[in-house]
Amino acid sequence: LGRKSRVVICMQFGPAIALLHSVPRAPRTPSVALASILGLADVSYRSVLYDFSQPDQLEEWERIDDVIMGGVSSSRLVVDGSSALFEGRLRSDGGGFCGQRMRLLAEPLDLSAADGVFVDCEALSVGAEPSKRVWKMAIRTKQDRGEVVYQAAFKPPTGGRATVNLPFDAFRLVRGPRLVPGVQPLSAAQTNETYQISLVVSKFEVSETGAALPGFEEGLFAMRLHELGTFSTRPPPFSRSMPRALSEREQAKAAPPLLRLLRPLLGLAFGEPTRRRRAARRLLEARGSSRLQRARLGWAWRAAAGGPLVAARKTAALGLKDAGGFALSLPVRLLFKLIVWSSKMVKTIIRALTLLAEERKEGGPAPNAASA
Repeated sequence: LGRKSRVVICMQFGPAIALLHSVPRAPRTPSVALASILGLADVSYRSVLYDFSQPDQLEEWERIDDVIMGGVSSSRLVVDGSSALFEGRLRSDGGGFCGQRMRLLAEPLDLSAADGVFVDCEALSVGAEPSKRVWKMAIRTKQDRGEVVYQAAFKPPTGGRATVNLPFDAFRLVRGPRLVPGVQPLSAAQTNETYQISLVVSKFEVSETGAALPGFEEGLFAMRLHELGTFSTRPPPFSRSMPRALSEREQAKAAPPLLRLLRPLLGLAFGEPTRRRRAARRLLEARGSSRLQRARLGWAWRAAAGGPLVAARKTAALGLKDAGGFALSLPVRLLFKLIVWSSKMVKTIIRALTLLAEERKEGGPAPNAASA
């Protein structure tokens, strides 16, 4: 076009072009995966579920260490200035994981409008390198306390505070440390009934075999927590309120009647203090200490803390408790052995019947007198 033609076009269509430029562009909403790849995490909308600078919000969390399966690891969640510290000690003996989780909610939390969850955190230089452990987040979509949850591994930042985004489809269904085969990843629709979110540090990878992380190192760990919540590439349609958590009495009431009846006895025989003393005894035995040396060491510790009278009282109480726990555990141990023996017998009988059926099938039907 010539110069005069361009002038005429601008005079005729200038107002329309200006009007088009005045219309705001629709915001582009890249997918979660694309945003993560391109480093566009700041374009997402975040809704904070827990602000760990508020001490009262830490009361809504509880620890879930490997003591539930006979381990001796331990952790805690404590306020540290304007953040919280998830810290503790990992031990491989009998387990190998520590965790902190929301108390089970009385009503489900609907997260289906989000694309995933985020944690604003920093792994601290305490003990082994953070890369020597497996860090996970878990989402529970049923109101129970079983070991089946959706879980995703992540790498916490080590050079300072940063936000880690975990899309829902990064979470896989696990039973303990093992993947449940044939189950699709978590979808946003399934999070419309979320009852619990957990943070875990473990020696176990998220895999079908539940194998330990190569190069795993036990010992101290610490991660600083600032915020935990959900993220989305779209504005949330409504503001969500956190449902209340079940009280300890409500959780105990939901347990089966037999478990409620046996819980005090089971705690006496298999409680955490008892298991920790057994683990300490095994450790000292492995170092070559005798029964008398262990008794003297225990007496010295108790006497140093409160004097001879306190040491005598605690030693007698521990002796009675151990004797009672051993007596109570005998029926349980015998029952367990009976169940194992019965299971082996059933498997042996099934195997014998299967072999007999295969032999008859290969040999064919036996000839009768009429056909001879």
